[in-house]
Amino acid sequence: MDAKVEVEFKSFDQFYREYTKNISKGGLFIKTKQALPTQTVLEIMLKLPGEKPLSLVGEVVHCIDVESAQCNGWDAGIGVHFVDFEDGAHQTLEKYVHSRSATDPEILNRDRRRHERVALRLRVRFPSVEVLQHDYSEDISRGGIFIQTQKSRQIGDRFIVTLVHPDSGEELELPSEVVRITQLDPAVPGSVNGMGLRFLDMTEEKTRAVENFLGMEYPVADR
Repeated sequence: MDAKVEVEFKSFDQFYREYTKNISKGGLFIKTKQALPTQTVLEIMLKLPGEKPLSLVGEVVHCIDVESAQCNGWDAGIGVHFVDFEDGAHQTLEKYVHSRSATDPEILNRDRRRHERVALRLRVRFPSVEVLQHDYSEDISRGGIFIQTQKSRQIGDRFIVTLVHPDSGEELELPSEVVRITQLDPAVPGSVNGMGLRFLDMTEEKTRAVENFLGMEYPVADR
């Protein structure tokens, strides 16, 4: 973990404004004068009025420094996207909002549609171009990717997978779904813990984006 940060809301109204604007969509804007570079991974301790602190993991996706904030009339701070928005954390926040909003049905009815479950995000960094090319020949060219992990999800779970190029740092986001789970079996050579993801809705445009990401020539169909 790159850093830790505590975010405390003094009132439910203050939290609710942030929840309907950002948290329900899987993110959080933290007002701070301390600038942090994008891709910084944070352990966020979220403190809500009348509740036990909630621990979340997030990644900085944008930063508004003090100078830019003053020039544009904004708040200085960092925008964080939750890296792994666990079901437990999501349900805790949902219950908190509903319990506190019960005395104001107008708020519940107005924002009920906003509280849809947020797709998890998963960042995949390739250590080298060779590994990227190997994964391409094995999985990406067939519309998916295999990820070694000790924390496999269930088949059918969906992610936004962000592929990070090892040389250029370029990022490519692809909606994906878990279609295969594997487990380490000492009796089976080469077996590992992990999950196979299938890229969703791979249009010609997305396929071209993958080819460009890999630095490969995109085949043009015969006319």
